[in-house]
Amino acid sequence: MRHKGQWTLIEGPFAPVKNANTQGISVFWPDFYAPEEGRFWQGSHTYHLTTPQVQQICELYLQEHKVTQGPLSKASWSDPQKEHFVIALNSMLEKIRHDEIQKAVPVVFARTAQGVNSADLVQMLLAASKAPDTLFIHGFWQNSEGVLGATPEVLFDFESGVLKTMALAGTCPKSESTERESLLKDPKEMQEHNFVVEDLKNRLSSWGTVKTHGPYILELPILYHLKTDFEVVCHTTPDFRQLAEELHPTPALGVAPRSAGYKWMSQYPGQEGRRGYGAPFAFIDANKALCLVAIRNLQWNKNEAIIGSGCGIVAASELEREWRELFQKRLSVKKVLGLDL
Repeated sequence: MRHKGQWTLIEGPFAPVKNANTQGISVFWPDFYAPEEGRFWQGSHTYHLTTPQVQQICELYLQEHKVTQGPLSKASWSDPQKEHFVIALNSMLEKIRHDEIQKAVPVVFARTAQGVNSADLVQMLLAASKAPDTLFIHGFWQNSEGVLGATPEVLFDFESGVLKTMALAGTCPKSESTERESLLKDPKEMQEHNFVVEDLKNRLSSWGTVKTHGPYILELPILYHLKTDFEVVCHTTPDFRQLAEELHPTPALGVAPRSAGYKWMSQYPGQEGRRGYGAPFAFIDANKALCLVAIRNLQWNKNEAIIGSGCGIVAASELEREWRELFQKRLSVKKVLGLDL
């Protein structure tokens, strides 16, 4: 994980542990739909490195192994099926019309049957290391399965008694920015954003006084997002697993209102292999923790690699605009990981 320009690398083999922080930093990356079943993983050694050190390690590996082709260079990608997305979109709009929900976030996946080898991993890590600090590099892999990506979204960041988080919802691809209203003046995007803001205000109020800053526009390499920052000086140190389960998923990845549940979204077509996409991804120490939202990443197992993307559906959502947004988000992953060569 990269945070504030510093890297934390944990070396395996990894073993599941019942409680976090028994011997240093624990990793928590559960299934999106079953965070309560997630395990803490403990490695054997932890290293703290700078970006130049990480890049040097990657470059030396690639030189020694004489790697000449780009990562996943032979991959043949299958785009998500648009008809699957239409089913989810229409279903969600119907629920909105009947006042069952206010917002929901469908997810689609591009897929390739090619796996990820060590050289692919090193090349993608090297490419990701050059991403701007507005993106949080995150990865975890073992036994031919894993994830690597660069998310802009934090579920929570706790240190020295202060809990920080964000509402990150509302998107405009830079390629469309000259043709559309500013995100801050776009009623649809602001409504989508405000659902997350109000939800977080309610969730965080039990921990202390909630202070906010925003909304404002966050600029990423090929996207703009609406962002509001939150800060709470906590009465007590939270139980980090409990906090992750309580905040996950915000309406930025789940459903508004929360009382409508979110696990019903798993029944839409094309959801196979989602696993930890959009789930909490946390590095947990004894008295501090950083928990990201695991989006903008590549996931893989022995049989395939997938890139997911989601979009917020509200009453004013339009099919083609949302479909373009989904494509741009997947494209941003390929660019950050060097897969668009």
